[in-house]
Amino acid sequence: MDKGKEIVPLLKRGKEVMPPLVDVPVQDHPSTKRRNYGHYHQESGQSHFCKVILAPKLESLQLPLDFTKHFPTVPTEFKLKTNTGYAWRVTVRVINDRVTLDQGWATFAAVHQIMIGYMLTFKLLTPDTMKVIVFNNDGVEVVTKCKEHNNAFVVTT
Repeated sequence: MDKGKEIVPLLKRGKEVMPPLVDVPVQDHPSTKRRNYGHYHQESGQSHFCKVILAPKLESLQLPLDFTKHFPTVPTEFKLKTNTGYAWRVTVRVINDRVTLDQGWATFAAVHQIMIGYMLTFKLLTPDTMKVIVFNNDGVEVVTKCKEHNNAFVVTT
């Protein structure tokens, strides 16, 4: 046997040999991004939240603090986009340091027939636009078209 030489045993037929793992140095990246398992994310706040309606009072809707605390500025209104393709304008007020959907929210809730037990999901699309999806008590997505919208787009000949 030769000294200083490694003896590699014969491989059994049909088995693959895996190459040894190699350490890859981690490089520094711009401070606005953070490293997370080989891919990168812009540092920002949450973009989604959901609300379960627990009370009959639907005049306004407070947004979660963990959602709004990352806003650089609070918009004066949000445009709420729905699964029907329509958008609703709702004014925003800060009440007791909480961002609240105010004027226009009650109409949105009435038209979409939002009731106790319904769940709504909100996704921030732009700094002043959110996608809203309404789910009923059974967890089924509710699709509600406003009668006025339908009449507004009727083409007469």
